[in-house]
Amino acid sequence: TIPGKFLYYATAMPRRTGAIPLIATTVDGRPIKLEGNPLHPASGGATDTFAQASILDLYDPSRSQRFFHKGKRSDRAAFDVYMGELRNTLLAQQGEGLAFLVTETQSPTRERLRTELEKTFPALRWCVYEPLLNQSQQVAAQGAFGENSRLLPRLDRADVILALDSDFLDCGQGDLASVRAFTSRRRVSAAKDTMNRLYVVENRFTLTGAMADHRLRCPASQIALFAHALAGKILAATKDPGLGSVIANLQVPAGAATFDDQWLSGAANDLAAKPGASLVLAGPDQPGAVQLLVYAINAALKNLGQTLVIRQVPRNPRTIDILQLAVDMNDGRIKRLFILGGDPVYNAQRGLAEDRETKFPLDWGDLQKKVPEIVRLGYHEDATSALSNWHVPAAHYLESWGDALTSDGAYLSIQPMILPLFGGLSEIELLNALLGRPKTEGPELVQETFRATNPPGDFQTAWSRFLRDGFGSHVQLRDQSPSFNANAAGPLAQKSWVLPPMPTANSPEIVLVGSYAMDDGRYANNGWLQELPDPITKLTWDNAALMSPAFAKRLGVQTGDLVQIAITEKGVHPEPIKRELVVAALVSPGHADNSVTIPLGYSRKMPEFSALPYAGGALKEEPGIAEQSGFNAYLLRTAANPHFIVAGALGIDSVKVTKVGRTYPLSITQDHFSIEGRGLVREATLERYRADNDFAKKLLGEEDLPHRLPSIYTHPPLDAPQQWGMSVDLNVCTGCSACVIACQSENNIPIVGKLQVSHGRAMHWIRIDRYYASKKPFNQDRGDWP
Repeated sequence: TIPGKFLYYATAMPRRTGAIPLIATTVDGRPIKLEGNPLHPASGGATDTFAQASILDLYDPSRSQRFFHKGKRSDRAAFDVYMGELRNTLLAQQGEGLAFLVTETQSPTRERLRTELEKTFPALRWCVYEPLLNQSQQVAAQGAFGENSRLLPRLDRADVILALDSDFLDCGQGDLASVRAFTSRRRVSAAKDTMNRLYVVENRFTLTGAMADHRLRCPASQIALFAHALAGKILAATKDPGLGSVIANLQVPAGAATFDDQWLSGAANDLAAKPGASLVLAGPDQPGAVQLLVYAINAALKNLGQTLVIRQVPRNPRTIDILQLAVDMNDGRIKRLFILGGDPVYNAQRGLAEDRETKFPLDWGDLQKKVPEIVRLGYHEDATSALSNWHVPAAHYLESWGDALTSDGAYLSIQPMILPLFGGLSEIELLNALLGRPKTEGPELVQETFRATNPPGDFQTAWSRFLRDGFGSHVQLRDQSPSFNANAAGPLAQKSWVLPPMPTANSPEIVLVGSYAMDDGRYANNGWLQELPDPITKLTWDNAALMSPAFAKRLGVQTGDLVQIAITEKGVHPEPIKRELVVAALVSPGHADNSVTIPLGYSRKMPEFSALPYAGGALKEEPGIAEQSGFNAYLLRTAANPHFIVAGALGIDSVKVTKVGRTYPLSITQDHFSIEGRGLVREATLERYRADNDFAKKLLGEEDLPHRLPSIYTHPPLDAPQQWGMSVDLNVCTGCSACVIACQSENNIPIVGKLQVSHGRAMHWIRIDRYYASKKPFNQDRGDWP
């Protein structure tokens, strides 16, 4: 047992798509474990991998522990003096030349302080940037349903679901509520129970694709073409005029890719047979035209207001995107820049070569050098901090007061479990300091926001309940009328309708996605997540270039071979601009041919400091685990092609993938402790289960095996009953690996590092294995793959 008294507090982890309600366990004033908040109706006590691992970030010795000014160690008092002087200067200039670059946190208190800053400094520019968030969904939703609209899927109401490049079961892209809603329709406890049906179209295997009943491989750049073909089938079945007006002006060139008509027709018929109980989802990385096509399809299927709810969300129209901010920085209009969170030098989208006509810098580091004063609030002293005048250590959310909204708009409280270990500041404390108010503690800032929600009854009682429960049940965002504006959606879809050429073996597409472990790179210094096997590839401590067996065979590469990816951009100068990356290949069955997928978030430059105090102001730098792990795929990313890169797309002249001739060690856990010749995987259809719910034993022949096999060893008698046991419903398990990290956190299981993982010494107490299945027979030993 652990000495000390266990105390439990409700809090929340802020995330870009919506916060996660949590219960933190503390012992003697220190948080030791996180669980989901069972009182919250949306999450129901669930958490995900990132929430479970976030407690390790709190105690990360590489976290920023000092204030720095122009490369020299400073302190909080000096920073407060600077902020006071800066405020006086900005007041005289009405905020001219002032800009903020922030990450998305869904915090009402931060939004309230931002509004006050805009009143105080009218010329202020505010930019929200998330590397894995694409504005296409937001723009399409506003065009089709009006300003401040957000679409929320109701997966528990859907009998048939079609996902187009949409990994909605990944909590980094979706949310816990959607996962719980989907899996609620997968639980089968009696022969009469029914299940939902999931169709998935994607270029790579995802958590969602692995749960699919029907899955179709398709290059990511060709999803738009598939959506158009599907819309034609749905239009023929529904005769919906709104859908007809949207696709009327979307031209498909002759010779474009075709799809398995039997698969396409089967999916379309299944959807059309369930009006109001079907759902089509497009991934956030798909362009606006695809989003609008999907909205029109759902409208034709009578799904709006049923399986797809339109909700009004507060959104400030004065927010600018990072490209506009980059233009202002390049032109010298930004004199003072606050960077709150993120690491734009590492992950900001690069400019295209054609932008060089206006001498536009090709990376964010060049832009930062053009801004006279930069204040950086960050968890680590990273590449962005190195180009900033001031570096301010950021407080972890377990050290901070705050608030946040869930993905569906529920209001959550964030309260500290411990005082900031390294004297860090939260975002709202820094914004409040710039407003020049008397020193105000975090709870008072949140109380001011909470008071504006008009809590019922006595304020102090309502506030205490808010902190105790972790959420305010009286705050709910309103749903709006499910009315699809086809007249506005049609021209908007036509404007953004671009069909890239079909990728080929000589000119494949490159697809850049978030990592299941690193997300966008923000967890790159978390050893638990680095050693967590990817749910599909089972790769640890690295990312890799995923490709189909057929494409790998054409290249002559195997898993672990290094390949060079070279992207040539169209430019106004005679000498072409090339972006190149050498990366390890990983052969991935089920991947689309002529398509290469690389997870982002690896090889992030971040110094790891010695555990000793600074000696004479000197800083000892060693490469940290974030920098040593994987390959930086952000180097291939451009503003015009943030998700997939294919020759013939905007600004792209050619894409080449070639074998380098060297190898790179990859630590993959799938083959650890293999049990040869045992039928570990047993599956059957729902119809067979209804006929015989004992099918699993018969498939393996367990009925013919003795309960106790003969042994050459002598064992002591086992008369006591089993002391431990666990069963997992594989209809419901998505493979997300949250249980693996939760077990590691609860039992203090150490990481062993990449080399020892490759030797089979990973110490996780829970393993999630992955197996491939195909309708077509294949022989893995002969190199045959589906």
